[in-house]
Amino acid sequence: MNVDPSKGLGRALFAALTQLAQSSSHPELASAKLILLGFSGTGSLVGRLAEFAPDRVLAVIPTDPGHFDPLGVDTISLSPKAAAIPHLILTGSADAVSGTQRPYAYFRRYFDQNAPWTFVVQNRAPHCCIMNAKVLILEWLDAVVVQKMTRITGRYGFIETRPSEATDCPDQTPPVRSSWCRSTKDTWGGENWSVNSATVERRPNPPRRMMPAGWLPTERFAKRWVSFVTQPEHPVTLPP
Repeated sequence: MNVDPSKGLGRALFAALTQLAQSSSHPELASAKLILLGFSGTGSLVGRLAEFAPDRVLAVIPTDPGHFDPLGVDTISLSPKAAAIPHLILTGSADAVSGTQRPYAYFRRYFDQNAPWTFVVQNRAPHCCIMNAKVLILEWLDAVVVQKMTRITGRYGFIETRPSEATDCPDQTPPVRSSWCRSTKDTWGGENWSVNSATVERRPNPPRRMMPAGWLPTERFAKRWVSFVTQPEHPVTLPP
């Protein structure tokens, strides 16, 4: 997969929308604003698409984001305009592929520059099952796309973490899909971690022994976020 949007899927996406606009007699599709969601390698792609076409992107949702070096999330470079697009970054605490360290470092790089970004962890989840976050994602999209909330309003989330202890392949029968196995480390040997507790504050200053997890645009989303990230274990099977 070529996650450089200037050479591969990015150009194809916008070309396809232009063709669809012509063939459907809906010219507005050629300039429609997009909500981008990508899993794993495409999590790296959607982050880069925000830089490639910031005027076309409303929100970005990188889930379990990562890719082979040198095109992982650690090498994404965003302009202030692209970083100002709301991002909801979802990770699994036992992800043996993308892990928690690199996605969190990507989040902090831009959140610390006042980007309206939010970080989410699925406890004991491997490299899969992002559909379990569907309700949370829709709640966030309602806040940032429909209600158009900004960092002037809302609250901030903080998490206390602990090292991940999960090392199994849940609910799998041979042949085992290794990417769905839980691990204490990611592909690069980075240590994975889970959320032990979470809290919400009105200011971005972290309480003692806690680390920032981003901007929570509404009180309703903040409550759902706390409930989600403190769930002891997220199901590996996909919901119906």
